[in-house]
Amino acid sequence: MINHRGMLQRLWHSPYLRQSSFYSGAQMGAQIVLGMGQIWALANYLPRESYGWWGYCAGITGLVSIFTLPGMGQMITYGAARQMDGVLWAGVRIRLRFGILATLLLLAIAVWHRQTGQETVFFMLLLAALFLPAQLALDSMDAYLHGAGLFRALFFRRLLAQGILALAIAVAAWSTGSVLICALLLYGGGLLITLLLFLTLLPKRRNHLLPDDFLSLSRQFSLQSIGTAIGYNMERPLLSRFISFEEMAAYNLALAAQLAVGIGRLVDRILISRLANPRCGVEVSQVRWGMQLLFILGATGYLLLSLLLSWLLPMLLPHYGDALPLIYILLLQMPFAWANSLGMSWLLARPEHHPYYHRVTWLIMTLRILLLTAGAFLAASRGVAWAWVLLEAGQFLAVYLLLHHTAVADDCPPDSKDER
Repeated sequence: MINHRGMLQRLWHSPYLRQSSFYSGAQMGAQIVLGMGQIWALANYLPRESYGWWGYCAGITGLVSIFTLPGMGQMITYGAARQMDGVLWAGVRIRLRFGILATLLLLAIAVWHRQTGQETVFFMLLLAALFLPAQLALDSMDAYLHGAGLFRALFFRRLLAQGILALAIAVAAWSTGSVLICALLLYGGGLLITLLLFLTLLPKRRNHLLPDDFLSLSRQFSLQSIGTAIGYNMERPLLSRFISFEEMAAYNLALAAQLAVGIGRLVDRILISRLANPRCGVEVSQVRWGMQLLFILGATGYLLLSLLLSWLLPMLLPHYGDALPLIYILLLQMPFAWANSLGMSWLLARPEHHPYYHRVTWLIMTLRILLLTAGAFLAASRGVAWAWVLLEAGQFLAVYLLLHHTAVADDCPPDSKDER
């Protein structure tokens, strides 16, 4: 019989877990509050077309960010967790060099928009080209703090950076109604704050050690991050071919539902180090039980949040009623995404399961691009929203069955394995 209670007690009686859960939960809560406040200000005080431009440019910058190697963050976390602090500056230095490509590409895209008469988009992308690649590279300190277990420092760093930016952007939207001023604060102000915080962290490194497999794993994670960045940012530039920027504004607002879906990532942040430790005694059957529990919690959260938003959104943003059906669809990801976070964390935490982790990652990455493209062509924004749900549901099924397969393999006696 599976002793779930004993497993939970072993996990919980750990200073690491208590600190990580408290600070990660507090940081996620602050991120949701700040994010919702910024989204409300932009949607409420900017013209709908301007808010559509905001989301469109966010999609383009997200796509171009593949040249800043966002997957390097996983390698930095990996090294910092093993007390090899050389990964911080090595990772930042590599990302800064590759960021030059991102800057050049953003400049080229900005010039193209100017030639097509979209002056506002041109200036927004110009600002992104000047400031964003360096900011993304320096943001690697978040991955370092996470891997080093410095959850308190990570919490206050993010709270300070996100709080200042969210407040400044909200005030700018309210006082000026200018999307360009908001973009200047987002990109220029974001780089300044990130640079100052990074400079305070750099002297506190304990050593300059690097893992032996730093370069090979960096390439692997970076390649995977390219497909992930494309899949998570392609839908808005793609949708701009099928819907107006006013309609794009409704989709931008609906994407706020991703904040609730992302709560499930707390499992990854909190438990992955414990899952990687064989002495904690976590078994694959207990991980599957945890996925079932998270699925139920996510489904309950979906029902409660849908009821809350059906009352709250018409009151706060009455001119965005067309976003509500999209929100209902996107929130359907919650039970699947919450459960997936635990299953994927288990596969990533155990080296013997890394081949499975990479296979699932590449499969979902490919399907994401295909399904989002098909959804946009078939049903515009609603088609894309349903594509997100199908992806999370498919990943849940694949991971759950894969964990069942590994459980059967682990339970199989060595003699029977040899006979086969």
